[in-house]
Amino acid sequence: MSEGTCDQLYLALRLASLQMESPPRDLLPFIVDDILIQFDDARSAAALRVFSNLGKSRQVIFFTHHEHLLEIAAKDLSSGYTAHRLPA
Repeated sequence: MSEGTCDQLYLALRLASLQMESPPRDLLPFIVDDILIQFDDARSAAALRVFSNLGKSRQVIFFTHHEHLLEIAAKDLSSGYTAHRLPA
C-alpha cells in the first residue's frame, strides 16, 4: 500500500470512529497534522469539505505548512474555516 493510500485509509478510519460515537462523548477536538500531504487537489478539497462539515459539531484543528492547501480551502469553502498563520 502506498504512503498516500495509507494516509487516506488512516483518515477514513479516524473519521469513521467519530461517526460511531452515539452520542458523542466529550466532543474532543479533531486534530490532524499534514494528513493531506499525499492527497491530490481533488481529494484534498473533499477532505477539507469533510473537515468543515465536522467543524459544525466539534472543533477541527488542521496543521499544515503547505500554502496550496489554504488556497484550496479558500476556493472550495466559502466559510466554515479560519486560517491562522504563524510568523516566519
